[in-house]
Amino acid sequence: MPGLYDWLLELPFVAEPYSGRSRYHAVVRAPMLRLQRTGSPRRWKAAHDRLAEAFAARRDAAAEGVDPERLWAEQPWRRAALDVLYHRLCARPRTALPEALRAGIELLAQRPSRARHWARTLVDAGEDADDAVLREWGRDLLAAITDHGPRPTAALGLLLTRAELTDRDRAAALVARAWDRFRAGELDAALSDHGRAVAVDPRSERAHQGRAVILRSLGRHEEALADLDRAEEIAPAWAWAVRERGETYRRMGRLEEALTVLDRAHALDPSDAVPLGSRGLVRHALGRHEEALDDFDRAVALWPEYAWALVRRSRVRTVLGDPVGALADLDRAEELNPGRPGTEGERGEVYRATGRYEEAVACYGRALALDPEYAWAHGSRALALEALGRLPEARADLDRALELDPEYAWARAQRERLGAAGVPSAGVPSPGVPPVGVPLPGVAPAE
Repeated sequence: MPGLYDWLLELPFVAEPYSGRSRYHAVVRAPMLRLQRTGSPRRWKAAHDRLAEAFAARRDAAAEGVDPERLWAEQPWRRAALDVLYHRLCARPRTALPEALRAGIELLAQRPSRARHWARTLVDAGEDADDAVLREWGRDLLAAITDHGPRPTAALGLLLTRAELTDRDRAAALVARAWDRFRAGELDAALSDHGRAVAVDPRSERAHQGRAVILRSLGRHEEALADLDRAEEIAPAWAWAVRERGETYRRMGRLEEALTVLDRAHALDPSDAVPLGSRGLVRHALGRHEEALDDFDRAVALWPEYAWALVRRSRVRTVLGDPVGALADLDRAEELNPGRPGTEGERGEVYRATGRYEEAVACYGRALALDPEYAWAHGSRALALEALGRLPEARADLDRALELDPEYAWARAQRERLGAAGVPSAGVPSPGVPPVGVPLPGVAPAE
């Protein structure tokens, strides 16, 4: 009947629409479901089986044209998939629980809101099916997700210690926890988790690739390449392993090899912004600034929240004489990832390039307040201080850079130059000072 649904929505026992759906208020919904469940358990299961099949068809339709690796990131697919899980859990709680827990491994590696939605699905199914085990799982996972902010470590720990996981799933959970620990700067713990993942599932390409990234960040490049060799043996066409090889070559200074490998990574997955970002930095280092800018533009177009590429595009824009664009990139990067020392350091570079030395010194100071061991910022601030004629402070900054990194050859050369030469004219670059926007030798500004 026309208008019947609108009339139903106006009734006091119908809750406000949530995510485009309406439902009965919990006060009346719970006894209605209990009556259905206890009145005819067979009919209860059959109804949920039919609903699971209907949502599975909707889920499969939503998967068309979507990369299988990114299904959980797509809202239409994710929403239908969680509906499938809910109805399967209601029909057969114990049988469907392992599948539901496996789904959480993928979601816990994504946004906290998605993980909470998954945990809430388990809670709701536990309540509606009146299953104590399912209800306890849902509540414990929801508490772990809610009480630990954006970090999924606690919830993944629950899965690793209490869930019956296959070796493949256990490795995936360890890899997800390792990435969280890596982002938090807990490198030893991250390396340990990746190592455990490799031990549990030696054919996990993600475990080898992830461990390679950690090893690379520790400067252990050859070990990183060995792990990437193994990842590519397992999955030869997996673009992520190829792109990490290219980035590793870049950090080793093997720029031409990096360029070749990153070309291949981009060809394997043109929708991935990361190889374009890495290739842009390689082309910048090779002096091919216009091509570098094009790569960064394309990377940001694919991934507008790609803060890493925005910061590095600012370097290229500085070199190409576009300080306004460079500062706009840094403003956007700061919005996306506030409080990063590399962003402030790069802002100092833009100001130094335009002769705004006092502002440059202030930016480097803010970068060092965020990270007192940021040797590159000490070296760059020394150049700005030198341009202002503040030689003693410039020497002190270079001394501090060398204390932090005794292998910082560029800083050592500049320190020797300032110690031997007379005071240069304020604002006049000294001989041997590299152009602004080109990373100082030995230390990259913000890897």
